[in-house]
Amino acid sequence: MKTLSTAVVVVGSGSAGISAAFELYQRQVPFILVERGDKVGGAGKFGAHGVFAVNSKQQQAKGVTYGYEAAFKGFTDYNHYFVNGELLARFLKLSGANIERLAAMGLPVTVEPSEQKAHLNDPLVYHKFNNFKEKMTNWDRLPAQFIAAGNQVLLETAAVDLDYDDGLKAVIVADKAGTQTRIETTKVIFADGGYCGDAQLMADKYADAAEFLNLGERKADGTGIKLAQKLGADTTHAPVLFAHGCAPSRQINPMRRDSSVETLTNLPLLWLDKTANRFVNEDVVYDFAMWANAAHNVQGKYYVVLDQKTLDHFRTQTVSLEDTFERQFCEVGQTPRTTVGPLSNIQADFDAASQTGEVVKADSLAALATKLKLPLAALQRSIQSYNQAVAQQNDTTFLKPTDELLFGVEDGPVYAIVEHCAILGTLDGVNVNRNCAPVTKAGAPIKDLYVVGNNVNGLYSDGYPSYEGIANGFAFVSGWIAATEAVKSLSQVKAEV
Repeated sequence: MKTLSTAVVVVGSGSAGISAAFELYQRQVPFILVERGDKVGGAGKFGAHGVFAVNSKQQQAKGVTYGYEAAFKGFTDYNHYFVNGELLARFLKLSGANIERLAAMGLPVTVEPSEQKAHLNDPLVYHKFNNFKEKMTNWDRLPAQFIAAGNQVLLETAAVDLDYDDGLKAVIVADKAGTQTRIETTKVIFADGGYCGDAQLMADKYADAAEFLNLGERKADGTGIKLAQKLGADTTHAPVLFAHGCAPSRQINPMRRDSSVETLTNLPLLWLDKTANRFVNEDVVYDFAMWANAAHNVQGKYYVVLDQKTLDHFRTQTVSLEDTFERQFCEVGQTPRTTVGPLSNIQADFDAASQTGEVVKADSLAALATKLKLPLAALQRSIQSYNQAVAQQNDTTFLKPTDELLFGVEDGPVYAIVEHCAILGTLDGVNVNRNCAPVTKAGAPIKDLYVVGNNVNGLYSDGYPSYEGIANGFAFVSGWIAATEAVKSLSQVKAEV
């Protein structure tokens, strides 16, 4: 087996891993960065548009008063005190300074109102990447800086085991051909992004896993979590899904922005669950996390139901509804559209999706019920009740805003967009202390190991909260914490020697 040696091994190059590597690079501590993919980056690079922070210099300049105290209390209350208080506190207190670190990494952000309509009046805590494409480019430039300083970046390489005997001796990695290399080291930082890429683990934890649309890092298979658990780390925690929006498929999803089907997915039209019942105020579409949670609550799948008259209206008219993802794809300072349409290609888009099963078309409600295997009586009752709410401009059950009660559903032709709970990953894994060191069930830290980002328990109780950018912000900060603690430990050992 080939042998390498270094001071620290960083596993994963998403937000947490690249942040840890950058800290080691700045402190001139030798490291090897291991990345399973053929390029650096994870969910934070390819999907995230910003980070959460309090007390940043930008916020101070704007007079933002929402700071550590309000964030700590709000987040703790939100999670009903099922949180790692010390870790949460350390993250929040470093989150503001992390904004300056991002600029130094070539990933500058600007504090601005939320990308989500539901949170436009929230405190200014969201810091958006100034330019999404430049963020991707600058992320890709970081490995060259690391290598120029004498470090190594191993792509298409994954951690597979640890040599551990009262302390870390080596990390065993394997390339895509299965060839193993022994990296002798005394510190490892697991930043490999949770376990959403492990189909069996997902099925074990989530009864509706088969319905999920995974828009996250499918290469994240829980390796860091499993290797830490193997050494006695406590992984006791309720499963926490990084649920984020909904979509029909990977072909018609919010990242592509090329289908009218996806556009109507992002509006508060009529939604019915697998029992043909309405299940939520569809205005929840404007809060990404809660929208996905609502779908998760009805076994991960629901239907957007509309008729031909509505389709034709969108084809020729401007509709006073906002596409929920419109703001996400605006660059900093860009003014979003608050209307939809006309959508000249909508019929062709729906016809094409009907061929692939992402949309189900029927000549009547009865035929739609047969195709979707829905109880016809329940479907008719739900349609009648919703049509009455539209006609009376009063939703007495779910309290949808009057200005969103625009389209009823008449009999034939009718369409159902098949919607799936979209996920960006998972947010549970290993219990850690404030230093991001994994702990046993007795609370004792396992030395030489650090677990960060989406591998960590303790920030969320049962789901991703409506604090925009919190997962990405924590990933960057936890990587920073772990690298700082690893360097501190190395220095202590050196001093003792």
